[in-house]
Amino acid sequence: MLMWTSVIRELSLYHKKKVFVIGNKKKHVIHEILKNNPYISNNDSDDVIILSISKTPEQLNKQDWVVDKHSILTRYEYFNLKNDNIKCEIYFTTEEIEKINELRKILPRKFIVIEPHAKTSWCDSKRYSFKKWQYIIDNIYKDLPVVQMSIPGKKILNNVIDISDKISSFREAALLLKYCELFVSAEGGLMHACNAVNTPCVILFPPLFDPIFTKYENVTDIWIRDENHFNCFKTKNCKECLNLMKNHDPNEVISKINNKIRPFYSGSPNIDF
Repeated sequence: MLMWTSVIRELSLYHKKKVFVIGNKKKHVIHEILKNNPYISNNDSDDVIILSISKTPEQLNKQDWVVDKHSILTRYEYFNLKNDNIKCEIYFTTEEIEKINELRKILPRKFIVIEPHAKTSWCDSKRYSFKKWQYIIDNIYKDLPVVQMSIPGKKILNNVIDISDKISSFREAALLLKYCELFVSAEGGLMHACNAVNTPCVILFPPLFDPIFTKYENVTDIWIRDENHFNCFKTKNCKECLNLMKNHDPNEVISKINNKIRPFYSGSPNIDF
């Protein structure tokens, strides 16, 4: 849905009308990401642009996808939008801003956010082992505090600040990301949220598709693949993808993180922030 916000903005600006979003069976789509969005209309009786999101233009069929460019650019072309501004948007409420400002008071002034539990309902090969995430944390937490932001009930890493019980929505999670120095996870919704709030990321991409398909300028990608297996687009039960993720060296992730956070600690561990 976050990628659709870019299309919604451009459609609205081009046609000088608000956008009414429909999904399967032409039902009105009401989604938390679209809340407060100034380009959205919730009344189809208005003079609006009707946008159907029942199918994504980049998916030609179950196995064939347009993979040579970012998905948003493919959607722009589909709707005849001549633009290359692939920027996601979330418009936060006063209540959300006040809540996250209160949360920030109990967090370090500078911190990294990590989410080790990638959502795998669409793609099970995004899974990166919890043991590897722990190894990564153990090698970076002394340089900059690490906050784990996972949904309640998920396993918590050692040497992190756990805020899983303090964030109650994806929107709140996205807003907190605005204030961290770096976000680290596997490819997923929070990566798109970081684009909306202009936060740099280090993101692990599984072999099944090229990072160009969803990454942004604020993303430093690690594409876990080899010369024999990549761009398979097998979203379920791909043994090759899972094996590559399992055997990946987490030191590559540590190196990418250190390159991004070095300006914040100048190489000195145990800084009091």
